[in-house]
Amino acid sequence: MKTNFEIEENYAVQLNGIHIDLHNNFEFKAISEFDNNVRIEFIKSTGDWVHENEFEKLTFLHKNVMFKNSTNGDNSEFPEDENTLSGISFFPKSMREINDGFMEHNKPNENDDIIYLFENGKMFRLNCEQIELIVEK
Repeated sequence: MKTNFEIEENYAVQLNGIHIDLHNNFEFKAISEFDNNVRIEFIKSTGDWVHENEFEKLTFLHKNVMFKNSTNGDNSEFPEDENTLSGISFFPKSMREINDGFMEHNKPNENDDIIYLFENGKMFRLNCEQIELIVEK
């Protein structure tokens, strides 16, 4: 798997030297599939702590997806947590029975999946050839 970003401390990514806090500054918007690609979109949070120069939208474009798995999570107690990312991690595809684990490396190894885990337990796990992070101001 190739990426144009690095994961930082399992809650943020770095793109071209810019730290992007996915947990505090962005909310999950949508996941969509087309051809053999999966697009995961985040939009800038509306909290007053979010800097005005933060990106408006982030799109993680997963190209040539070979594996995908997801769970919905539980919105009964805290429905507002559904769109808050709790962690992002590359994780070995040989350990697909574990969907809530994190590894401490910022670039993927050859046989890694990527896991997006949300505060309510929602999870997306993908394996693909390439992930491109696209940002919009």
